[in-house]
Amino acid sequence: MKYKKTVLFSLLIIVALLTFSCRKLILNITANAIMDAFDLWEDRPPGIPCTQNTSNGTFENGELSFDNNHLFCVNIQMNENDFQIMRNESRFGPDIYDNQGNTACAVLLQYATQCDVPFPNEYNWYTANIEIDDIEIQNVGIRKKGFLGSIFSTAPSVKIETNRNNQNTSFNLTNSVTLNNNSQDGTRIWTSLALKIYELANYPAPRANMANVTINSESFGIYTHIESMDEKFLERAFGNSNGHLYEGQVIDFHKDWLPRWDAKTESTDPIGNPIRAICEALELPDDQLVNELNQYLNIDRFITFWALEALLASDDGYCANRNNFFIYFDPNDNNRATFIPWGLDYYGDDNSFENYLTAELPRRLSRIDETAIKFNIEMQRLIDDVWNDALLSSFITNAASQVQTAQNDTQYQDKLAKLTSWILNRKSVIESLLIEGIPSGSDEPLTKCTN
Repeated sequence: MKYKKTVLFSLLIIVALLTFSCRKLILNITANAIMDAFDLWEDRPPGIPCTQNTSNGTFENGELSFDNNHLFCVNIQMNENDFQIMRNESRFGPDIYDNQGNTACAVLLQYATQCDVPFPNEYNWYTANIEIDDIEIQNVGIRKKGFLGSIFSTAPSVKIETNRNNQNTSFNLTNSVTLNNNSQDGTRIWTSLALKIYELANYPAPRANMANVTINSESFGIYTHIESMDEKFLERAFGNSNGHLYEGQVIDFHKDWLPRWDAKTESTDPIGNPIRAICEALELPDDQLVNELNQYLNIDRFITFWALEALLASDDGYCANRNNFFIYFDPNDNNRATFIPWGLDYYGDDNSFENYLTAELPRRLSRIDETAIKFNIEMQRLIDDVWNDALLSSFITNAASQVQTAQNDTQYQDKLAKLTSWILNRKSVIESLLIEGIPSGSDEPLTKCTN
C-alpha cells in the first residue's frame, strides 16, 4: 500500500508539472501570436531636438499649460545606465527584449486570466533632472509607465514627480507630469484630439497637449502631455477629491473580481465596496435594474461616456474591451460613479455599435428599451451638437504642424490623410448606424474578464 501511495503521489506530481508546463507553453504560444498579430513594436521615426526658450505659454492659471497651441520643449537628463534599464522595463517584470517581448506578454496573459488577482507593477523609480521650456528642476523622480501597447518602444512613456525625492519643488502648481509616447498612433495627434472631443461634449476627462521630448540627448519627437489622474484632476473636474477613485484594466463588475480594481487615492476604499454595490445591482432583473443601479452609477452620464467610446471607436476602452478607464464615486453626486476615459492611444475601424456591448453595463442597458433609446438620442446629440468637421479638421492641421517640427517621418502625410478622412467620414458612418439604433447585447454575461 505504501508503494502504491508513493507511485500515485509521484504520478500526481508529474501530472501537475505537465499541466504547468503545458499552460506555460500555451501562454508563450499565445503571446507569440499576439506580438505577431498586433505588431506591438514601434518603428519610431527620428526626432528633431527642440531649443529651450522661455515662453509665455508655459503656464496657465499657475500650472503647466494644456493649451493645444503650445508645444512644450522637454529635456530630461539622468544616469545613462539607469535610463537603459528604465526604457527596457515592463510592468510585468521581464525585460521588453526578453524573447522579443514574448516573455512580458506571456506574464500579462497569465495575470489577465486570473480576474481576482491585481496586476503587478514592476516599474522602478529613478532620479533625473528635467527642463521644460527653459525651466529646470533637479533630482525629480521618474519612472516608466504603460500597460502593454505603449511599452514596446525605444521611447518610454514616463511619469515624473518633482517632489518624489523629499524636496519641495514644482513647476509652479504642477508637481506631477505625465508624458505618453504615442507609440500606437503614427499621427501623434489622436490622444489630444479625442480628449478635445470629450471636452467639447462637456464630459469630465483629462486635458492634453503635446511635447517634444529628449532624454539624454536622444530626441524622441512628439509625446502627449496628459493631465495626471490624481486629486488635482478630481478637484478640477468634480470640485472635490475625497471620493473613491479606481483604475480599471481588464476588469468588469463581478464581486469575485474586486481585488483587480486598483484604488488610486488615500480616500479610496481598498476593498472595493463602492464597486460591489454596482455588482450587486447588476444581478437584478431588467425591470428592477435601472432604479437600483442609478443609486450607485450616474446612468445618464454613463450613457454619454458609452456613446463617446462608440463614436471615437475606442475599441480598447471599457465598453468594448473592459480596459483603459477610471471610475470616480463623486460626493457631489450622491457618491454615484462617473467613468473617466484613459488610454486613448489610437482609433479603431469599427463601423458597428455591436462591439460596444461587450462590458456588463452596456450589455445590460442595451437590453432595456428606456436606456437603449437614451443611447440613440445621446449619440444623435453628439453628432449634431458636438461633432464639428471644420473645427476638428482645423485642430488636426494645427497639431500636425507641431508634430512636423519634432520628427522626420517620410510617411507622415499618408498617416495624416487617413486620420482626416476618418474624421470627415465618421458622422455619416454614425448616422447610418443610428437608422437601426443600438442592438441588444448578449443574453448572458461573460464569465471571464478577458474578451
